[in-house]
Amino acid sequence: MRPVPTVILGAVAGLLVGMTSVGAGSIVIVVLLLLYPALKASQLVGTDLVQAVPLVAAASLGHLLYGDFSLGLTTSLLIGAIPGAWFGAHVSARAPGGIIRRALAILLLASGLKLLGASLPVVLGAAAAALVLGNLLWFLVKRRFGAAPAVSEADSTPEELADGPSSDPIDEPADDTAETSPRR
Repeated sequence: MRPVPTVILGAVAGLLVGMTSVGAGSIVIVVLLLLYPALKASQLVGTDLVQAVPLVAAASLGHLLYGDFSLGLTTSLLIGAIPGAWFGAHVSARAPGGIIRRALAILLLASGLKLLGASLPVVLGAAAAALVLGNLLWFLVKRRFGAAPAVSEADSTPEELADGPSSDPIDEPADDTAETSPRR
């Protein structure tokens, strides 16, 4: 636990959410990934969401008091968002951390491009390219650097051959080191 940087993150996120509505998810999750790399991605997402509820509620109350919202638009968004959030929480709790991190990266890329003024076809093309090329690159890097060297039977001792394949976790490459780290 790093209380001082986390409190500073909360203050900055609160300011950003109150001013722009950006920060509760996109900025906070990235900084949490940096501050707490040993936590599972699903724990970071859950933590971010739980802190976002009172944060967004406070910002919402401020905008309600100043009349800066549309009731019809808000209602329509909530009708779709509430079941979507419930389903997303179930998926996030069961999905591997690497998948969640890749999804976050692609969503942040698309959001950043749109905020810079990119057209919808450019944003969709970049997201699709990141999805395809990112996974291809990840596969190649993991294949090149992540796999443990194969041990030939000629190099093995009779005891190792009798025991079968090694079950030592050090020999097995981890898909997401942050999720396999013993630190919390």
